[in-house]
Amino acid sequence: MSSSCGTDDDGVGVSCTEKLARWMQTSLQDVMVWRNYVVAPFTEELVFRACMIPLLLCGGFKMYNIIFLSPIFFSLAHLNHLFELHQQGCNFMRSLLIVGVQLGYTVIFGWYAAFLFIRTGPTNSLFVFENRKLRVYLFQLYH
Repeated sequence: MSSSCGTDDDGVGVSCTEKLARWMQTSLQDVMVWRNYVVAPFTEELVFRACMIPLLLCGGFKMYNIIFLSPIFFSLAHLNHLFELHQQGCNFMRSLLIVGVQLGYTVIFGWYAAFLFIRTGPTNSLFVFENRKLRVYLFQLYH
């Protein structure tokens, strides 16, 4: 299994554990990692679930409207990635495809998270949300 992680720059075999340790050491010093995987998930959860859903409930919106519409607002907040990708040199159609997929799964996950938030409160939905972010983070690490 360790050989499946590949080799380092010198051609020497690197175990998955060593690769993870090196990556974590490098990542902890990167401001963008802190923004993307610590600050952004917390603020997104706070703004789009802990603040928006209770306000919509108090505003008299029906529960199914909140469950299906609030994730759309949440996903639209990710449109800035279209601009970032285009600035990094990615062509427009590829950027649009990447962001479109991200918006799609964000809406689908948002339906589930909004439902959980309304049914169980903020603690359980936050745990599920952070768990999903961790899975995406680890997927990016190994691929």
